[in-house]
Amino acid sequence: MDLLVGVTSPTTQSAESNQLDDMRREAETNALRIIQAKLEKPENLEKLDQLRTAAAQRKRVLDEQLRTAVQSQLESIKTGIAQLQISLDNMKTVERTMRETDEKLQKIAPLQSKLEDLRHEANTYRQLSLAQANLDYIIKTPENVKKADDLMGQEKLLQAHQLIMEIENSRNYLLFELHKVQEKDSQPDDIQLVTNYFADYERLVAHLKQLITFRISRWYDCAISAPEKLVTALRLIEREEQVDRFWMEKKELSGFSPPDRPRQWKKLCFELLRKSVKDRIEGNQLETREEHKYWLTRHLEMCRIIILQDFTIITKTCLRCFPKQYDIVNRFLDYYHNCLKEHLTEICDPKRRTEGDTLTTAEVYTIVTFVRDYQGAECLGKPELKLDISQLSPLLEKDILAAVTDVFINERKQKFTEWIPNIVTSEVKDWYALKEVELTSEHYYATTMPRMLINMIIETLDMAKQMSDETCQLILGMILQKINEFRDLYVAEINNYAKRYFSDRQAFKECFTKQMVANANNCESIPNFMLIVRKKYDRDDLDDLSRSSQQQLDRYEGMGKKFERTAEQCVDIILQEIEIDTSKYIKVLFTREWFGPQAKPCCGTIIETTRDYWSSELTHLKKPLLAYLFYTWHKRILAHYLRNLFSRNTPMKFERPEERRKCAEQLRSEAATLDKEFQSWDGTSAENATEYHFNILSNIADVLEQTDLDSIVLEIATLAKKYPSLNMDQVIQILLLRGDLTKQEAKDKADAAIANMPRVNQGILFEIMEIINQPN
Repeated sequence: MDLLVGVTSPTTQSAESNQLDDMRREAETNALRIIQAKLEKPENLEKLDQLRTAAAQRKRVLDEQLRTAVQSQLESIKTGIAQLQISLDNMKTVERTMRETDEKLQKIAPLQSKLEDLRHEANTYRQLSLAQANLDYIIKTPENVKKADDLMGQEKLLQAHQLIMEIENSRNYLLFELHKVQEKDSQPDDIQLVTNYFADYERLVAHLKQLITFRISRWYDCAISAPEKLVTALRLIEREEQVDRFWMEKKELSGFSPPDRPRQWKKLCFELLRKSVKDRIEGNQLETREEHKYWLTRHLEMCRIIILQDFTIITKTCLRCFPKQYDIVNRFLDYYHNCLKEHLTEICDPKRRTEGDTLTTAEVYTIVTFVRDYQGAECLGKPELKLDISQLSPLLEKDILAAVTDVFINERKQKFTEWIPNIVTSEVKDWYALKEVELTSEHYYATTMPRMLINMIIETLDMAKQMSDETCQLILGMILQKINEFRDLYVAEINNYAKRYFSDRQAFKECFTKQMVANANNCESIPNFMLIVRKKYDRDDLDDLSRSSQQQLDRYEGMGKKFERTAEQCVDIILQEIEIDTSKYIKVLFTREWFGPQAKPCCGTIIETTRDYWSSELTHLKKPLLAYLFYTWHKRILAHYLRNLFSRNTPMKFERPEERRKCAEQLRSEAATLDKEFQSWDGTSAENATEYHFNILSNIADVLEQTDLDSIVLEIATLAKKYPSLNMDQVIQILLLRGDLTKQEAKDKADAAIANMPRVNQGILFEIMEIINQPN
């Protein structure tokens, strides 16, 4: 078989030969393709020699690169073989050394039993040596106990602790030795003997703990008056922590630990600090609700003062007294925050309160404002303290805060429910008591009602704003609802007041008109005040085109329009009174009593009566309402003119042109007089002068005065253009009033004038006709 080594099988040799042949043919094909591409054009044949030279040069370069690569591979193989040889030699050396060591160990093993006695004696010697070293401490234990007592009496705690540690070391040494002996033979009597001997040690430790506890509990006073005492207590705690760690490690190795270890005085220190903080928070509540109305305000203000004072000491003094790893500032911040949170939760939690012991509105306001300002510049956020309050949890949880806020909202809602009827009742009482109406600084009549309502709203919203924006929005929504309820009550009382007055005008005639003027002014002022409320208290940006902002705007506008309408209703009642006083003359306008030889001075009497009202009560009506009053009054006067003019039963018919001319002149004269008077009364400036429509009488006079029946169609068309609601029946009635046309002729001329003119229900004539068509 050795003769066949290195001989390739025929199958393998044939496969490799076929692969080489394939590669050769592929190479020749590629070469022919390249040559064909280069010699495709005839002019490239001239470059044949150059192509051969370049190909030969590339072949030489490739051959050189191949030889270099093969040489590099061979060098690497040679290096690898040399390293394998070195490793083999090292393995043989290790094997030989291990064999020699094993042979030597086999010879040493029998010596273990021969040296057992020597090992035991060495262990005994070590124990006796340690016992001799601690013998002095054991003998001096009573003396050290007395010295430690004296040192603690002198408050030299560091020296006392050193003696206590010597006593403890002696005791622990003996207990450890007994522990080792107990592994073989239990000796509880010996342990009890040691415990009894070192009984005073436990008393010393308890006394030292008491002194340290006292100093830690009074950390605030110590930090101010004797920081060295606080530092001493903390140094002793750190020493004890080190001893605790030592014995914990010792227990893992030997299974032994002294009976009073670990003491965990550091943990005790933190518990004492937290308890002292809790006592400082809860201990400053010196009063109860029964003892003082504002007990909670005084208590929380005292908490705020204490927190500021304490953290001033913590950041300046305690930071230097406590070890750095205690992170004492943040630790105290956590203690104060959590203790205050627990205390407030206990005060606010409805589950912990009896049915009759609910929070008052003042207490809710105090709590919520304190929670809001707690992290502000007046408390924890004071810049000088430099406290990191970013990670603090809310002082009151959302459910507790919501419950507290609901108490305030429900109480305010109940108060408003009680106040609004009371305000209206008080106002109405003044009406019937004939109380004199006040004059404002602008010389307008007013009552105390708006001021009472405004003060109540401002006071409530200020409190809500101080609590939170969310509370303010809830209260504002409730107030808007209650104001609408107030308006309904107010309107009902105004209507009752007017009804009683008109049933017996002598009952309170002297004050009725003044009171109605005041009521109108009151209602006109409320929307203006609510706009101020919106700007001050409503957080929605009304410049924003969002749906919620538009809804807010609509809410105020809707309420404002309701009060504006109520003010106009008061003005309408005043107009009703004026109309009653002038009814004898106003109802006969454009009748035979108004025109003719026996005519009454109707227009003059109406003007004089109106002037009497204007010169007395109406001068104290606000200008927008005064303008509304006179504009409405002018429409009502025109309505009386036109009611009789358009009536089918009117007795006014003219037989001669002279009568028509005189009637037209009277209409023009009264129209001009009325317009002049009304312009002087309404209080508007020349730039904003109100347009009164008494000229409708003059335009009708033009139709009545026209003598040319052929031109009358043009007059009617002109009239119809000015008043687009003028209809066929009205035109016919005007023409019949002339007395010189039959009904058919009047109809034909009316048809010729406005048949092709579109009519619309709008304009001043349409408004006047609505007044005419109203039921009496």
